[in-house]
This record gives sequence, structure tokens and C-alpha cells, in this order.
Amino acid sequence: MYHATATRIARLFYDAARRRFDAVVEFFAPGLPEPLRVPVVFEAPPDLAYRDLTRALTRAAQRRGIGGV
Repeated sequence: MYHATATRIARLFYDAARRRFDAVVEFFAPGLPEPLRVPVVFEAPPDLAYRDLTRALTRAAQRRGIGGV
């Protein structure tokens, strides 16, 4: 049986001086007592569409090797 992980953007801040988003992405999976929290920094303009932002933050966290849980 396949169990997918759920993802949530727990915290999100925009640093205008550095033109980047600082975020914490949480991954939830069956069998984990608590979510895995991954800090992510993503350089982007402040007017980036929400859907594109969430996708980019999730992919950035997965690149750190956490998304394969």
C-alpha cells in the first residue's frame, strides 16, 4: 500500500532587503511521530504567484533530501 506524504508551509517571511523568502516546510508521513521541518531560503520577487511559491518552496526542501521520506 502506498502512503504519500503531506506538505505544509509552516512559516513564511519575505526579506525585502535580500529579495528572498525564508520558510519552514513541514512534511507529514505515516509512522512519523511529528512532522519533519525543513528550513528553506528561496530567492524570488515579492509578487510571485502563491501556487508557484509553494511549489518552489516544496521542491527546494525536497532537493535537500527530505522529500523522499
